[in-house]
Amino acid sequence: RGGQTNAGRVRRTFGGVGRNLADCLSRLGQTPLFLSAVGKDEHSESVLHYCHHMDMSAVLQLEGKSTATYCAVITSAGELSVGLGDMDIHQQITEQYVSQFKENLCQAPLICIDGNVPLSTIQYVCQLAKEHQLAVCYEPTDENKASKPFLSDSWKVLTYISPNLQELRAINRTLGNPLPAELPSKLEDVVQIAMALARPLLAHLCCVVVTLGAHGILLCGKSLRGSISLHPGAHKQAAGAQLCATHYPAIHISRDEIVNVSGAGDSLTAGILAGVLAKHDTDTCVRMGLLAAHLSLHSYEPISPEISTSSVSQQQVKSRSWPEVKVWKMD
Repeated sequence: RGGQTNAGRVRRTFGGVGRNLADCLSRLGQTPLFLSAVGKDEHSESVLHYCHHMDMSAVLQLEGKSTATYCAVITSAGELSVGLGDMDIHQQITEQYVSQFKENLCQAPLICIDGNVPLSTIQYVCQLAKEHQLAVCYEPTDENKASKPFLSDSWKVLTYISPNLQELRAINRTLGNPLPAELPSKLEDVVQIAMALARPLLAHLCCVVVTLGAHGILLCGKSLRGSISLHPGAHKQAAGAQLCATHYPAIHISRDEIVNVSGAGDSLTAGILAGVLAKHDTDTCVRMGLLAAHLSLHSYEPISPEISTSSVSQQQVKSRSWPEVKVWKMD
């Protein structure tokens, strides 16, 4: 207030939802091709240097454009207070540009899209997925961008989405579904609201991964032999399966240990997808995601440099004791 200078610490890190997913998947032994756009400026040089462990060959570099920059004010508790984004360059990730990589997309075991991509590009990728039966994960990014695929029937070809409760509510608002008057904070109430909001989406989606912050995650989908299958296509063969929701508590971390929450959700999603790509069972996939998120909460970088195939793995999952999961029937 009043325009005064407020004392703080300033750090530069490298983020962006799609970049975070590609970063984390690369650290977990996968080989994602990252499609994005940057300017030809000082920021892009730094980004490309930092991301040397990733395949950045499909990142478009444009003269006269500014690399996307996001300024986040983080409280002493590690929570986001306010954010300021200069994201205009995302509009250059056009349908025409992405179509140059059609062959790569059609051969990929999984395509991830974030909410920063223009609507027409999201619709193009969804149409491609429909024609070629491709698995697609949509990471909603934030409450204002969450609904992009849901503005048309594009969303019906998505395989997974990974919203938080606010994003899930925004999606249901776009679809004209009933909404809760307010979002609760007590876990039991949160679970009931999340199940009600996920329920109409599961007519088409394989799985809705609702991220619940300190409460962990709620996995919603069709139960096959007592477990929700995360493998693409499995839900379509499950004629007699029941809709279920499984709650996985987060790994405990004290507020004093939290350095930054900004990349935890992306780490969670990427950890789960790495497990899916490695064909692990559902519990292992989810717990790989929880391990990755836990590491990133301790890191100033959105994706912790400590994430690796040894720190986040099936072996690490098996070596830990985990709190009991709770299952609800949604029908």
